[in-house]
Amino acid sequence: GYNFYQITTLSPDHLSCMMPRNWLHGSGQATVVGLLFGTITGITGVLLVLSLLTMYVCSTQYARRYLHRWFWNTHQLYPAVMGLTVLHGAGRLLQEPTFHLYLIGPAILFTLDKLISVSRKKREIPLIEANILPSEVTNLVFKRPADFHYLAGQYVNIALVNSGTGRDEYHPFTLTSAPHEDYLSVHIRTCKGWTKVLRDLVIRNEKNPERNPNLFVDGPFGEAHQDYSNYEVVILVGGGIGVTPFASILKDLVHKASSEQASLTKVKKVYFLWSTRTQKQFEWLLDIIGKCEKEDARELLDTHIFITRFYEKSDLRTTMLYICERQFQGISNRSLFTGLKAVTHFGRPDFGSIFDHIALTHQDVRKFGVFVCGPPTMSDAVKLTCSKITGKQTFVAYAENF
Repeated sequence: GYNFYQITTLSPDHLSCMMPRNWLHGSGQATVVGLLFGTITGITGVLLVLSLLTMYVCSTQYARRYLHRWFWNTHQLYPAVMGLTVLHGAGRLLQEPTFHLYLIGPAILFTLDKLISVSRKKREIPLIEANILPSEVTNLVFKRPADFHYLAGQYVNIALVNSGTGRDEYHPFTLTSAPHEDYLSVHIRTCKGWTKVLRDLVIRNEKNPERNPNLFVDGPFGEAHQDYSNYEVVILVGGGIGVTPFASILKDLVHKASSEQASLTKVKKVYFLWSTRTQKQFEWLLDIIGKCEKEDARELLDTHIFITRFYEKSDLRTTMLYICERQFQGISNRSLFTGLKAVTHFGRPDFGSIFDHIALTHQDVRKFGVFVCGPPTMSDAVKLTCSKITGKQTFVAYAENF
């Protein structure tokens, strides 16, 4: 390979001998400044470095969360980056250009995808209902187009129409509605920026819901959670707001198991483990879990909620909570804290012992599907636990971080 320093130390005759097709004869001794700002390759190279550096800085977690407009706008530089890369080789400073040969095929596919996406983005969808829920969660319910088909656990990109947030500012949210329902819904946790503007808008229009803006919806898009239907025993592990894809999956599985489609689904048992800091953070999901429990005639669902902001199990206060919870659960078959059949635990889940218990319960099952959505620390813990399980039974982990 070559670098600018190496080139500047060689005489023009030597360079002409090494690169007869690509070096300009009689151009004199090469200099770093001349190569950087006096050639197409040098100028485009400088611009590429600046563009990619800007995009990298604006891709940090802080920028994505608090400076989303900067993140979005800088990433619209991708056409310029592709163009500069083609021109970078067109200068023929060191060799014949080849990048365009690798660009043509993907560019055609990308253009087709963009055309399809643009056609969807232009479609306005009326907002049917907007609800302010506990734990800083906003629920949007909107009309489902007749030609909108999706799978449980998929997500869509959403923008607000005439809201002051920008028509092109799309944000991804997992659908919490199920494919059999005639509407679409999302649950959005309020942070800073766009989600805060949305929540303030809904609160402001609470007495006049007809003033809420319509939506631009692009999607649906898939991810690893759609593979749950390939397993007899499914383990869903959610952390905090990461539970949203499982809301759709739970409703879909229970509906299929309780309908004529029961014989068509491979799933025989679902373990739903949700870890959350406090009781307030799961209040919005209680209604969804409650409806699933009522429809679950075949007892497909086994739910466990872990409240982590408690003292260790050895602490007397936590022990008393356990005693009260188990006593109430034994008498009424309901949780004292949630009113659900779901078992409430205090402390972080011990995935090793939980997975061992599940494996022992289903000794005839050889492969379990484990689907995780939560913070990276939780995903890493689940994947590590799955990798440590050896023998005839295996646990296959699918993780998505937020």
